[in-house]
Parts: sequence; C-alpha cells; structure tokens
Amino acid sequence: MKKEYRTRNYISWVALVLSVLSILLWLCKYEPVTWSLFDTILAFLSLVVGILAVMLGYNIFGLKNELKKDIEEKLQDISDHHVIHTATTMIYIEARLLHLATELNNIDDIRQSILMTLDAIEKTKNKEDVDYIINQINTLKSRYGDKLFDETFKGKLRLRLERIGSFSDNALLFLQRFKI
Repeated sequence: MKKEYRTRNYISWVALVLSVLSILLWLCKYEPVTWSLFDTILAFLSLVVGILAVMLGYNIFGLKNELKKDIEEKLQDISDHHVIHTATTMIYIEARLLHLATELNNIDDIRQSILMTLDAIEKTKNKEDVDYIINQINTLKSRYGDKLFDETFKGKLRLRLERIGSFSDNALLFLQRFKI
C-alpha cells in the first residue's frame, strides 16, 4: 500500500514539474515577449488549473481504493455469515445423526458424528452448542464407557476441543472430570 502511495505521489510531482517546465519553455521564446495583463492572468490560471487537475486525479484514485476496500469488507462479512450459517445447519444435522447412531448402537457413527459436530462448532464458537455436545459426550460415556472412548478417539477429541478453545463453566468442569 505504501508503494502505491509513493508511485502516485511521484506521478503527481512529475506532472507538476512538466507543467512548470512547459510554462517556462513557453516563456523562453526567441521572440521578444511582451506580457500583457491578460497573458499574465491566463498563465496563472493555467497553472492553477493544472495543479487542481493533478489534485483531483489523485483524490479520485484514493476514493476508488476506499470504495474497493469497503466492497471487499462487505463481501467478507457476507462470506463469514454464510460460513457460520452453514456450520449451524451442519451442527443440527450431526446432532440428529448422533441421535440416530445412538439408537442403532453404532459406535463408529457415534464417533464420527461427535467429531463432525465439534468441527462445525469450531466455526461458530457458540458456547451453547459446546455445552450440548459436552452433555452428549457425558451421556455417551456413562452409557458406553471405554468401548466408545478408546485412546485414539480421546486423542481426536482432545485435538478438536483444543481448536474450539471457548467453553462455558459447565463444559470446563466436565472436561476436568473427563480428562481427555
């Protein structure tokens, strides 16, 4: 960004120097120069118009960059909102799949649903969703014990929970007792 600013600044100075040089060359004719009041006023006004044109051009380019930045920020906000909405939908779907896998006693599907839910929660950072999945894990631990929570699965859970990072007080108490 600084490089662009310097480049535009150099262009402005070059345009100003060329304007002054052209005025000086115009004054340095071999003919005798007779200045009238009208010529002096016209030369001065030409200089002022040249300076204003350079300043206006400089400001237009600055305005264009500001508009571009605003548009990029709005697009990023829309993209972030879309990602969060999609992750929230995914949490709901995975919660339903977790319930179904629990009803079918399918250990692999239970593990996959828990991990997928934690991946989606990582995007939303919603503490209520974290509490929900922690409560589900607590219920599943009492129901399945070490059959579901082997060392490999505990390691995967640990990695997912470290990436989330924001927990409610109840979730922290559970995690202290669970010792993943």
